[in-house]
Amino acid sequence: MREKQEKSGWSRREFLKGAGVAIGLPFFPSLFPRTAWADSVRPPARMMFMCVPLGFVPNKSIGNLPAYEAIGSKGWFPEEEGQQYKMPEVHASLEPYREHISFLKGMSNHKYRGDSHIGNLVFLTCADTYANPAKAFSNTGSCDQLAAGSEIMGGQNVRYPSLALGVGGQMALSWTENGVPISPMKSPAQVFDLLFGKEDLPAATRLQRLRQKRSFLDVTLKQIQRLNRDLNAADRAKLDEVLTAVRGVEANIQREEKWMNFEKPRVSFARPDESTSTYSIRHAQTMFELAHAAFLTDSTRVITYEMPASFTEVTPIEKHVLNHTGDPAIAKAAVNVDRAMSEQVAHFIKLLCESKEHDGQPLIQNTLAAYGSGSWGAIHGLRSLPLMLIGHGGGKIKQGTTRKYDDKTPMANLWLTMLQAVGVMETDRNGKPVKDGAGNPVALKTFADSTGTLEGLI
Repeated sequence: MREKQEKSGWSRREFLKGAGVAIGLPFFPSLFPRTAWADSVRPPARMMFMCVPLGFVPNKSIGNLPAYEAIGSKGWFPEEEGQQYKMPEVHASLEPYREHISFLKGMSNHKYRGDSHIGNLVFLTCADTYANPAKAFSNTGSCDQLAAGSEIMGGQNVRYPSLALGVGGQMALSWTENGVPISPMKSPAQVFDLLFGKEDLPAATRLQRLRQKRSFLDVTLKQIQRLNRDLNAADRAKLDEVLTAVRGVEANIQREEKWMNFEKPRVSFARPDESTSTYSIRHAQTMFELAHAAFLTDSTRVITYEMPASFTEVTPIEKHVLNHTGDPAIAKAAVNVDRAMSEQVAHFIKLLCESKEHDGQPLIQNTLAAYGSGSWGAIHGLRSLPLMLIGHGGGKIKQGTTRKYDDKTPMANLWLTMLQAVGVMETDRNGKPVKDGAGNPVALKTFADSTGTLEGLI
C-alpha cells in the first residue's frame, strides 16, 4: 500500500482533502490498492432537515382563509395524489426536479401539547413536551442527532458529526439526547470559517489551548459530581442539562484534537460577507451553498437548517400577520414568500444534481432531505403538516409522487423511514451496535412515538 502511494504521489487522506468543489477531481481507484479506498467505493449517505417557522399558505382542506382563495391560491400541497400530480404554482421552480422529490400528506405531531406557534421545537423530536412533570418544558433527542451519532453517518471519520444552521431565536431544531437545544449558527461567515477557514494560530498553540480547556472541564466535572449529591430530583434534572453541555464540549475537544493535524478542504467560493441580512434571500442561498459544500467535501453528513420565516426582499410584513390576514394584498405577499422559499430549495437541489460522486452518480442520489414545518395556517395547525422529501438515500427511496397517509400518522414514522433508509442501526446504552442471533447489526426499530415506517417509500 505504501509503495503504491509513493508511486502515485498521493495518500488517500491527501486525495480526499484536495477533492471536491475547489478542483472537482473525479475519484481514480487505479491510484490506490483496494484496501486504501474500499470504504470510499460506495459514496456516503447524507441527511438534511429544513424547517420554516409558522409554515406556509395551507390548502383549503387544511383551513385556507378566504383571502387566499380570493387570489386563486390553492395552497402548498398538490391537490392530486400519485405521480401525475400538478405541481403547485408556489413550487414552479421545483418542476425540473420532480423525479427527486415527493410530497407527503398526513404527518402529524399528536403528542405535542404546547404553544402551536412554536411547533418547530418538536419538528425533529416528536416529543411530548409535558412528559416530565419536573419541568415546565421538556424535549427529547432529535432524529438528526440520532443519525449523527451512528457509524453509518461517519462517526470519527468526519470532521463534524453534524451542523446546525439557522437564523437564531427560539426555534431550535436539533436537540441532544437529553433534550438540550443545540444553538444554530446564523452567520454564513462563521460557518465558512468552521468548515474551510484557515487557522491563525500554530498547531502547538492550539493544542495547548485545547489541553487548558480539558483541564478546566475536569475541574468542572468534579464540582458537578460533588454538587449532585446535595440536590433534590428537580435540581438534579437541571444540573443534568449542564452536565450534558460539558460532555458535549469534551467530545468536541477530543474531535478537534484528532482533526487538528488535517488541513481543512479548500473551496472555490469566497468567504461570505458578514453583513448579509439574516432574513434575506442571499443569506438563505449562501447557507444552502455552504451545506452543499460541506456534503461535497465530506466535512459532515448531517445538517439541520432552521430557515427564516420570511424574506425581507419579498415583504416587510411579519410572518404571523401573513398567516392571519384577511387582506388579499397581504395574502399575495404570503404566497410570494412561499414561492421564494421553494426557489431556494430548488437552488440546493440543483447543486446536488450537478455535483458528481466519485462513482459518477449525482450527489442527490445519496442525499436524503426533508423540507417542511412544525405548524401552519391561521390556526397554526399541527395536523397533516407540510412536508416534502428530497433525494434518494442511496437508491432506497421511491420519489416523484404525492403520497397521502392517514392524518393520525405520527411524524416520527417519516423520521424512522429516513433513518432506516440511510442505514442507521440499533445501539445499546453504550452506543454499541445491537446484533441479532446471527451476529448481524439490527436496523433501527423505533423513533419517538413511531408506529412503523411509511408504506411505499422504501
